Amino acid sequence: MPPAARTPCPRCGSLRGVVLVHGHGQCLTCNTNAEPCCAGDDGNDASTQKLTEPHTNSGPRLFPKLFDSLGGRDVTVTTQALLFALSNRLGSDLNEARLVLEAAERVGIVRTQTAGLHRLQDVVPCPVDPPASAP
Repeated sequence: MPPAARTPCPRCGSLRGVVLVHGHGQCLTCNTNAEPCCAGDDGNDASTQKLTEPHTNSGPRLFPKLFDSLGGRDVTVTTQALLFALSNRLGSDLNEARLVLEAAERVGIVRTQTAGLHRLQDVVPCPVDPPASAP
C-alpha cells in the first residue's frame, strides 16, 4: 500500500511533514504553525469551517468573528495562525490573507503586540452581533 500523500505546508510548500509541538502542527522545514492548536476538536475551529453565507466571510464583523473562532476577542494569536484562519475563512491564499491583515492593521482593527503576535483592537460590539449566550 503506498504511503498517504502529505499536505504541503501553506507557507513554504514543503512536503516533509508536520510535527506536533504544544498542541499544534509545525512544519518540519520552516517551523510555521501549519495546523492550529486543537484543530478538529470541535466544529468551530476556523481552519475547518466552511461558511456558505458570503456576507459572513467579509465586512466589519470579519475579524471579531475570526478571533471568536480562535479563542475569543481578547486572545493574542500568532501571525501564522491568524493568516491560516483568515485564508480559510476567505477561501483565499496566504498572500491575499496577508494583504487583508495588513489593511486591518492600517485601519486599526487589528494591532500588533510584538513581532509575530496580534490582538483584536478594542471594539464596540456591532449592533447586529447577537448577544453572547452563557455556557
